[in-house]
Amino acid sequence: MIQFQPKTQSPVARTCISSVESRLADKMREMAFAGENVTPETLKNHGFSREIVAKLGQRAAALARRQSIKRIDRHA
Repeated sequence: MIQFQPKTQSPVARTCISSVESRLADKMREMAFAGENVTPETLKNHGFSREIVAKLGQRAAALARRQSIKRIDRHA
């Protein structure tokens, strides 16, 4: 049986930086699942400047990894 639990965290106001970081993470996930290499050069082809990737790339990659992991709890 699938059970859903509501999130207990309150929504945080999104800033411009967190919005760009989130879009960058989404693009990284999309590219990775499509089998594309995710590099600053390939991200530039998708509309992200080298400066944005240098500034936000590490945090966006960590966010993309967290969003890609699914947790399944087993109840005996």
